[in-house]
Amino acid sequence: MRITEISLTNFRSFQSTQTLPLAPVTLMFGPNSVGKSSVLMALFYLQQILAKGHCDPQRIDVLGEKHIGGFASLVNGGDLNKRIVIKLHVGKADSIGSGYNQLYELINEDFGLTVDSPTADTARFAVELHIAWSKSAETAYVACYKVWLDDTLIAELTSDAGMKQPVLAWLNYQHPALLTVGDATEAAEREGDGFVSTLHELLNAHRPTQLCSRRDSWHGPEMTFTHAELGFKGFAGALPVLGKRLESTFTHDDPRITTRLHEILSDVLVAPLDNLLTLLNQSLCIGPLRMVPDSLRQPNPYPEQKDWYSGAAAWDVISSHSRQHKAPALLAEINYWMRHLGLGYSLRAKSVVSKVVYTGSDDSMGDLRAMLDTLGDTIEINLSGSDEDGNPSDQRVQIDPQKLKAILQELAPESTAPKGAVIDQVLNQWGLWDEARQCEVAFTEVGVGISQLFPLMVAAVVARQGLVTCEQPELHVHPRIQVGIGDLLTQANRQCSFLIETHSEHLILRILRRIRESTEDELPDGIQPLAPEDVSIIYLDTAAGGVKATRIEIDRYGEFTSRWPSGFFAERGEELF
Repeated sequence: MRITEISLTNFRSFQSTQTLPLAPVTLMFGPNSVGKSSVLMALFYLQQILAKGHCDPQRIDVLGEKHIGGFASLVNGGDLNKRIVIKLHVGKADSIGSGYNQLYELINEDFGLTVDSPTADTARFAVELHIAWSKSAETAYVACYKVWLDDTLIAELTSDAGMKQPVLAWLNYQHPALLTVGDATEAAEREGDGFVSTLHELLNAHRPTQLCSRRDSWHGPEMTFTHAELGFKGFAGALPVLGKRLESTFTHDDPRITTRLHEILSDVLVAPLDNLLTLLNQSLCIGPLRMVPDSLRQPNPYPEQKDWYSGAAAWDVISSHSRQHKAPALLAEINYWMRHLGLGYSLRAKSVVSKVVYTGSDDSMGDLRAMLDTLGDTIEINLSGSDEDGNPSDQRVQIDPQKLKAILQELAPESTAPKGAVIDQVLNQWGLWDEARQCEVAFTEVGVGISQLFPLMVAAVVARQGLVTCEQPELHVHPRIQVGIGDLLTQANRQCSFLIETHSEHLILRILRRIRESTEDELPDGIQPLAPEDVSIIYLDTAAGGVKATRIEIDRYGEFTSRWPSGFFAERGEELF
């Protein structure tokens, strides 16, 4: 499952709708402050809406809790009358993903309802959220949510500004995912009476209806149905509650049909959001300035998604694998890329052995046990709480010393080590090894570029799904290493996708070379083929309507088939000639 396209409207510097097609490796180029980082911000703003309902957040969690100032700072021009629109396309590949199809064995074709899972059986889906400002509630909310299955609009949910009446405003009853063979047969038998499908009749029976039309796209046909709006339990406005079957106002005399209809609606409306949130939760975002750990830093055994922004999670992941004895395989993969990039360093697993001399039992529990052995059976306790002589309430109770010793032994087991014994304590760790000097060094003792590149190397190896995003991975590294980053992005991991903000010409030159070598069958050993469709190069630039996004096409020989806008990458020629 992979995000294949992002569309933004009225988000920060994006005013008119701009669409960015994503590939397994997507590189975003453009002048400083043009809006490249806004694309990453939009992704994780959407994640925060889906996960927590935060449409007006002061901070974006995944961006290291970066302060962004709420909806007013995110909407284009700070205009609260505008709506932010974010649309994501997702290719499912062979993944089934989330689903709510449970009663299909009980509800069959005899009821005129599909027994298939609408979302699981589609190859692609897209979701679009319209985020608006509510003057009455003084917060932002999801005013509209649209979903497409296999490139065809299937549903639209809306909410009023008070967020008290979210409704299913439109449903495409003729979408192939909702039709059955019986629908086509019955439509032919009842030609002329407006029959659409059994699903349409069930949801709209005995309820006031109105004629509703929607256009699938600017070029698609307009679809019109007699439709009754269906209220549902909303989340942050027009969103259904994620991870749960949809709760709506619809009921049927047969409870099985009620349940099955809610399952179908959940499969159409909730499952795509579940799948998208899973992808975003598994994504990693590495910021433009990564930390350089010193010798005093203690690893965090529970790194979170937000810890990747500073790069801290990379060090924590390595430490965690070391403690769990998983280090050899992980270190071997990272070391392969450290050698491929020519860094001159590698990671080494090490065992730190400390020796402790046992000096005997000088602890209080041990002293109590020794006292019991000396006193024998003469232990008593005063229950009066008073030490005065002649206290009339004085009560003394004898204690079984064996039971007391058992309690003390449970609280502090006696050490079996004899006095003077030397005890070895072993701690598994890892370190950075200087290949030239053949010694261990700290990251603070080497060029800062090594520590800046390290989080991307670790992320490229450990990521298993979603996006790995990184701002300017080429910071502080030599052009020769920048070239190698092109191989890291295209060769290290084919399970996740990379979305990279960069200014490096060297990085893209290596990618173009690999495409050409793939076509001419001249790839070096160990390098997998690379096709033009595996790479998307997006150039962002300012225009009259805000940011303009242009995809730079590449042919199978690694040549650009379209010109760079504004002469980008023309500096070399200008300086030479």
